[in-house]
Amino acid sequence: MQAYARLLQPNRHLRTGSIGIHRRPAPQMHRMVFLGKTVSVWAWPSRGGLIVLERVTPVDINFLNLDPVHLRIQRDPDQDAEDRFCQQLLRLGAKWFDSVERFHFVAGVAGDDQRYIDDLVDGLAEPLTTMERQWVCVGISGEGLWVAEYDTSLLFIEDKHNQEPDDSARVLLARTMEERCSILKDLGAKFYENIEQYEGKACLRAWEKKTTGEVGHLKQIPYQPVDT
Repeated sequence: MQAYARLLQPNRHLRTGSIGIHRRPAPQMHRMVFLGKTVSVWAWPSRGGLIVLERVTPVDINFLNLDPVHLRIQRDPDQDAEDRFCQQLLRLGAKWFDSVERFHFVAGVAGDDQRYIDDLVDGLAEPLTTMERQWVCVGISGEGLWVAEYDTSLLFIEDKHNQEPDDSARVLLARTMEERCSILKDLGAKFYENIEQYEGKACLRAWEKKTTGEVGHLKQIPYQPVDT
């Protein structure tokens, strides 16, 4: 019985916590990636790294000319075409991660996966950068663009005077880009007549400025066709 009881005792050398969904390997060439109950759009820039627009809505799908019925599409084998798509994602507030692995790490922290959090606390992983931890949403109109850019409370608060609004989920209710712009305006988003005026921390202008990764190098991810 004593031996059996010892088997039931938790091993102090094992990390506890829920098994995060972001540990599951994702199809790395698929344009649309399902994580939990959300959909993300991925793109692979020629410079390296991974560009991800998280929690996409019908407004994003329409803007990107994607088909909401047939989602199992792949990365474009034409890198020039892929780069053009990357720029579209960045205009919508997508984030440019150093690698697929770094994306999963940041997503794991956001999902309260204790293993990733332990790595941060123990100094085994690079802290999240401002770009990685921010909540960003962009609305585009004929007059310009509205950009909501707020800090989140991932592990700690970086900017207590610029926190994500409690009702930020309102943007999910927008049926058109015009409605999204109106909601973002109510949330305190900033208006820019053109993207060249933007000087924030998000990746809207990263295509013209970014040459290095956030915490390391931009990992090259070559195209590989996958079964659909």
